[in-house]
Amino acid sequence: MVGHDGHRGWVYYLAVAKAHQRSGVGSELMGAAEDWLRRMGAVKLQLMVRSENESVLDFYERIGYETSDVRVVSRWL
Repeated sequence: MVGHDGHRGWVYYLAVAKAHQRSGVGSELMGAAEDWLRRMGAVKLQLMVRSENESVLDFYERIGYETSDVRVVSRWL
């Protein structure tokens, strides 16, 4: 699931079935999200990954994403 807040793009969910991981599907999905966001006028794409999810962090690094120095603050309602 990808969205645009008027300035940045966000990827909220991306999942590939285990049987299809490492086949290029995730890269293709991210490429499609990036293309859509460019058409929407977004200049940056952001997403959140839990710090302990090393395999997903490795995936994003392989396709050119880098860690940003930001903190996420939240509150349970």
